[in-house]
Amino acid sequence: MALFESPLTGLLAWFLFCGVLGLISAILFLRALAVSQHTAVPRWRPKRSSVHLLVVLGSGGHTAEMLSMLRRMQLDPTKYTYRTYVVSSGDNFSATKAAEFESTLLNRGETQSYTIVTVPRARKVHQSYLTAPFSTLQSFYSCLMVLCGLHPDQQARLRELPSPYPDIILTNGPATAVCVILAARLLRLYCYCLSFLFFGRIHLRPSSVADTKASGKAPASGEFRLRTIFVESWARVTTLSLSGKILLPFADRFLVQWPALEGRRAWWGMRKTEYVGFLVD
Repeated sequence: MALFESPLTGLLAWFLFCGVLGLISAILFLRALAVSQHTAVPRWRPKRSSVHLLVVLGSGGHTAEMLSMLRRMQLDPTKYTYRTYVVSSGDNFSATKAAEFESTLLNRGETQSYTIVTVPRARKVHQSYLTAPFSTLQSFYSCLMVLCGLHPDQQARLRELPSPYPDIILTNGPATAVCVILAARLLRLYCYCLSFLFFGRIHLRPSSVADTKASGKAPASGEFRLRTIFVESWARVTTLSLSGKILLPFADRFLVQWPALEGRRAWWGMRKTEYVGFLVD
């Protein structure tokens, strides 16, 4: 009998160890999310340093809302000196509208400095839910390449970028927004782990000296990069969208346009949604 008890005991011990390790990892992950959401963004940055803004254009109404928000905020090209627009494959409407919006900035006498990047769709219309995870992973990987400045559509203007990592990521959904924000979180977690292992010597620093030349000194840290802002659609009055529910614990700022959605949070200790009124014109 002892001959059969020993392997069973070892198997149970292995499952117990994996369970405890998984539980500890889950607790640490949730704790890291809560701490990350409450970490203050450094206010200091080099004088006259450029800001790289990445805008995710969903499709149809989401694109119209996003461009309306950019017009209403009177996007200043002298501050946001480089813009990257992320569109899904086959969404010619969003790509065209982004180019038209940039032409209005060019008419003001500003230098054209933007890139439109196309990533695979996370899920196509009427696509089977069985194949959706594979297309989502493909989209997620492509979004990682965009955030690192390694996407083929970025190569022509790569030298103009102050850093391969965007400073601010602005999105209002849907599925591509989930991939972009989760990819940003993964990169920040990766950077944090490396920084922890190498005693804080690893940061999301610029890959070029553009910021250093503009300011005369280099940034002390790259913590201000890859900050995410999710804006819930104007059409969502009393309930969050599916993308919003997924990204609620991951976005650095979650803005809502109706008072009924103010104060929502994923769980206790997480940052709440912020009511900012109507952002579309």
